[in-house]
Amino acid sequence: MKNSFEIYSDCLDIVKRLKEIDKDYFVVYNNKRKTFELHNRAQERDTFCLTIPYDTLDERAILLTKKTLSEKRDELFKEMEEENAKNLKAKCHQILNEAEARLYES
Repeated sequence: MKNSFEIYSDCLDIVKRLKEIDKDYFVVYNNKRKTFELHNRAQERDTFCLTIPYDTLDERAILLTKKTLSEKRDELFKEMEEENAKNLKAKCHQILNEAEARLYES
């Protein structure tokens, strides 16, 4: 059995809309992993770009693709750094609260 196959069209025109973002994009369904993947023919060596983390090929694939465009990498990295800082602050706050609670238990 072939591990994957290219999807040329779909009922929501997601493949067509992805090609409007970049003409070299194409979508593959990976049978082994049961996932959709975005690939780019213009990339050297390996065409893989990203795994689409949804069970169906829909508008979310378009939004994810636009969000991860290389032109937006600075914005994406900033967003990731902000999210990491927020999570670190919340975790530190949780640790301090737990430590304080244990201190007063004694």
